[in-house]
Amino acid sequence: MMVVFMTSSCGTSDLNNDPGTGDRDKFFGTWSVSDQPARLNYQVTIKKSVTSSDQVILQNFADLGNNAVGLVVGNSIVIDTQDLGGGYSTEGSGDYIDKNKLQFEFFLDDGIDKELRKATFTR
Repeated sequence: MMVVFMTSSCGTSDLNNDPGTGDRDKFFGTWSVSDQPARLNYQVTIKKSVTSSDQVILQNFADLGNNAVGLVVGNSIVIDTQDLGGGYSTEGSGDYIDKNKLQFEFFLDDGIDKELRKATFTR
C-alpha cells in the first residue's frame, strides 16, 4: 500500500493582503516638481496604496500639503476628480517619460477658478 501526502501553503502576501506593485514601481519615490503657470517648485512623494494594487498616493500634490489618489494605467497615472482639502479639488493625468521624468496636466479648482496646470516631475 502506498500513502501519498499532499500539502498546501500560503505565501505571506496572501495572508496580509499586500497588493502587488506591477506597473507602479517606476513611479515610486520623491520627485521635484516645476508647476506652471503657477511658477511653483515643490516636492511630491509617490507611494503605493495598500488598498489597491493599481493605485498610488501622491503626497503634497499641487503643493497643498494633502494627498491625491491616482490610478496607474500602464505608463500613466490618472487622477479622477477628488477633493484635496482647503476648498480645492483636482483631476488630471501624468505620463511616465523615463526613470527621471514624469509630465502631468491637471486642473486645480478652488470653487471660483479652474486653472490648468502643467507640471514636470524630475529626480
